[in-house]
Amino acid sequence: MLEAFHGKDVDMNYPSFAVFESFSDLTLFKDRLPEEYRSKVTLTKDTAEGDYHGMHLGVKVIDRIPHSRIVFRPMEGIPLDGTLYIDIQDTSASTCKLKLTIEAQMNFLMKAMLGRKIQDALDKISDQLARQNV
Repeated sequence: MLEAFHGKDVDMNYPSFAVFESFSDLTLFKDRLPEEYRSKVTLTKDTAEGDYHGMHLGVKVIDRIPHSRIVFRPMEGIPLDGTLYIDIQDTSASTCKLKLTIEAQMNFLMKAMLGRKIQDALDKISDQLARQNV
């Protein structure tokens, strides 16, 4: 069954094109990573991958709709079949809203085990984006 998890709406003090550019090129995340992870993560414009707690994890950009949406999917080897959406909507000429959504194929047991953790992660990331205001 396809389950959707939505992060909080985040008000950004930047125009949509600036936020879109900031998230659509994954090489721009190198300086945002904690120092101890920078050498452990490989970034290209379209992919981010690295090892975390003994697992090799990665995501790739599969679609970009200029200034409004960026779509990510897990790379090979990740057991969760899901999609991450970053949706960006203008609120004025110089501000926008950002919203994170994860859609994943989950059976009842997976949702019971992982659903709350996914929602908590989206809420935490949304709160962090609101404080940092990329």
